Amino acid sequence: MGLFSWLGSLLDQLISWLGEVVAAFLEALVYTLQEIWYAAIASVLIAAFGVGVVLYAIFIAGEIAGETLMEVWDPRYYNSEPSQVFSVRQAPQHSPLPTQRSEARVVVLENWES
Repeated sequence: MGLFSWLGSLLDQLISWLGEVVAAFLEALVYTLQEIWYAAIASVLIAAFGVGVVLYAIFIAGEIAGETLMEVWDPRYYNSEPSQVFSVRQAPQHSPLPTQRSEARVVVLENWES
């Protein structure tokens, strides 16, 4: 599965969680992730977790308008390895995402390094 297939799967997971009403926000967020994925995110994830692993992620609204936080971790080492947190500041201004980690839904990142 290539990056574009993976991003489509991510978008589907997020829409099924948050609903069609926020589809425009989610499409803009996924587009922003696509723009910065290889330059700013994939290399950090490879260094932290290696390749060929399934990762989990949550997305929450940041404290700054237009900021979305993406926290990624390896579920095999949930208690022993730290997660990686990315701040996406080019996200749409009005976020329907929760502001608390406990309210976020875990999404699966498979084949994210392709």
